[in-house]
Amino acid sequence: MIDFYCWQSGNNRKIYMMLEETGLAYNEHIVNLRKKEQKAPAFLAINPNGKVPAIVDSDGPGGKPITLFESGAILIYLAEKTGKFRPQDKRAWFDVMQWLMWQMGGPGAMFTEAAYFFERKGEAGNDYSLDRYTKEANRLLGVADKRLGESEYIAGSDYSIADMALWPHCGSVARFGGTLDAYPNIQRWFKQIDARPATKKSGEKTDAIRKMSSGG
Repeated sequence: MIDFYCWQSGNNRKIYMMLEETGLAYNEHIVNLRKKEQKAPAFLAINPNGKVPAIVDSDGPGGKPITLFESGAILIYLAEKTGKFRPQDKRAWFDVMQWLMWQMGGPGAMFTEAAYFFERKGEAGNDYSLDRYTKEANRLLGVADKRLGESEYIAGSDYSIADMALWPHCGSVARFGGTLDAYPNIQRWFKQIDARPATKKSGEKTDAIRKMSSGG
């Protein structure tokens, strides 16, 4: 059984996607960021960085429990544990890994920064940062669109953890005032993944957390 410590963000949704795709049994533990529950000593014992997602797998390597944080590391672990959504060929596996790392350091980080400054649009001294991060976000979208014009999925011909990592972030571009209108290849890929039952289930999960956190 996997204990999944989660919230409503894109980084959490990618883990929901993988858990639902693989059919692994898991328990949700909602960590309410608005109440600063991620800073509680009990949670910091799981992730000293004080962020979600995190997992504790009671059946880790060698049958012993393992604790993991960082969404990319969790995706790699779950792919290794199940043998799913990762190619067995080493060259193809490193293709998946490089696109996963690109997502972590690129869209995952830059879209968040662009959204931060977009929310503060009009504030004194904000224009330079907003322009810088928005341009970088759109540059990264261009990289993804070009790649998806050459390949069905971001890391090759098969759906992988690299797609799961990127998909939620491409669905959140409105947070920094962006759209996917200029990126037809991303649009094709996005709709393809959106139609998967596990993707829909992951959306239900994060929507339920969002509703709970807003008091709805």
